[in-house]
Amino acid sequence: MADRHQDRRVTYTKMFLREALLELMKEKPISKITPTELCRKADVNRNTFYAHYQSPEELLEEIEGELMSRLRSSIDGAFRTDSFEALLLDICRLIEENADLCKVILSENGASDFLASVIRVTHDSTMEKWRAQGIAITEERLEMLYRYCIGGSVIIIRDWVNGGLTQPAETIAQILNEANSGALLGLKSAQTLS
Repeated sequence: MADRHQDRRVTYTKMFLREALLELMKEKPISKITPTELCRKADVNRNTFYAHYQSPEELLEEIEGELMSRLRSSIDGAFRTDSFEALLLDICRLIEENADLCKVILSENGASDFLASVIRVTHDSTMEKWRAQGIAITEERLEMLYRYCIGGSVIIIRDWVNGGLTQPAETIAQILNEANSGALLGLKSAQTLS
């Protein structure tokens, strides 16, 4: 029973620290947030903070890691079912479900480029799928197409999140799917003309 009580205390402490960090990151970059300030905001003792984390950046990495883990599950599932549209919808729904967190992570106050991590995770699988669709171009051009599609998607997602997620996830996923499909279709058309 004591272990369960201890686990619950740790869970609550981490929850308070996370909430405090996200609140502070709405005001300033992670690099400007001190452990003292974070502890004061969370109403947690500094020793308790250091029992779990070395720095606010480490706490943010843990938060991002958990979100990335959930995202990887969606990505793996979508690539197994061969549905790019389902993948985009899963990503948009995950962002919508974690709106406060994503707004902070995708803001200028975020420490790392979370979307760059997403791009790295989807890169190899996306390239394989495109090659399987018969896109016969050089690796360099295929890489440029990937960067173009991802770059546009990142801008749309950032604008959606920073604009308060006024559109439903389904609408954003549909827009992303149409844009990326259009780029692929254009490339396939160009191949048949040459």
